[in-house]
Amino acid sequence: MTTTLHDRVARTYSSDTGLIAAKNRMVLHRQRQRWSGRRDLLRVADLGVGDGALLEALSEALEQSPDLRLALTGLDISPAMLTRAAQRVTLTTVQSCASRSADHLPLQGFDLVLAHFILAYVDRRTLLQQARQLLAPGGILSLATSTNEGAAPLMAQINSRFRVSRNPLRRIIARATDHAFSRSSVPATGAMLEADAAACGLRLISRDTLRHTIVFQSAEEAYRFAIEDGWCVNVLAVPGIPPGLGQRLTRAGLRLFQYPFTFTQVVEMMEFTTADTATASIRQPEAASA
Repeated sequence: MTTTLHDRVARTYSSDTGLIAAKNRMVLHRQRQRWSGRRDLLRVADLGVGDGALLEALSEALEQSPDLRLALTGLDISPAMLTRAAQRVTLTTVQSCASRSADHLPLQGFDLVLAHFILAYVDRRTLLQQARQLLAPGGILSLATSTNEGAAPLMAQINSRFRVSRNPLRRIIARATDHAFSRSSVPATGAMLEADAAACGLRLISRDTLRHTIVFQSAEEAYRFAIEDGWCVNVLAVPGIPPGLGQRLTRAGLRLFQYPFTFTQVVEMMEFTTADTATASIRQPEAASA
């Protein structure tokens, strides 16, 4: 996934509404309960800071804790995203891919590491290993990701209407979909993510799951979700196809789907700490309601 593609997403990306906003509310509930009694510096790194909305909301959620000070760091591959984040909240910005975050950020330097919705672009095991290196003793990794549990309706249409079609555009769409899935590190299930984290020396301490039924009534609605909102933008990262052409092909290809198109998006929100951290040292917040 290139910087150019991420900069394109930055033009239209918003995390203030929809499923991302619902995820943020649940994550913030946990973080407010976990850190509100802290009386010193809380060091936070967001590996894929995007537009900075989550760090801004975290600052607002904890501002009523008078003895708590925040030191925020936002890492992103996109300069455009970093600019947007810096306009929303005071933070240190670092341009890098999350897969190399430990090369650019202080090891064991963070009490809270956020890694939300970046597994479509970053290898899962690599991200978990990098995050573990960044966590201070007793630190928390907050990881949110969609899974492929709800992908069956998409693959059913790809297999029946695109993969064996005589229409070359339909076959291109099928190849682009296959390419996007093969390059993505989004887990098939939450259990797979938990197993990978354990293999990287991380222990699960909390888990929330969101299931949201989405209905696209038109190709334009599907395009807005997939590309403008950034959920499936890696479908544009096809070798040999410029991003602009990829966007036009994607618009044309989505018009070939059958509508209305319904699927269930599954989002896992998990918190991990290092496996050698004593359970008693981790403050366990109550679960939030969706």
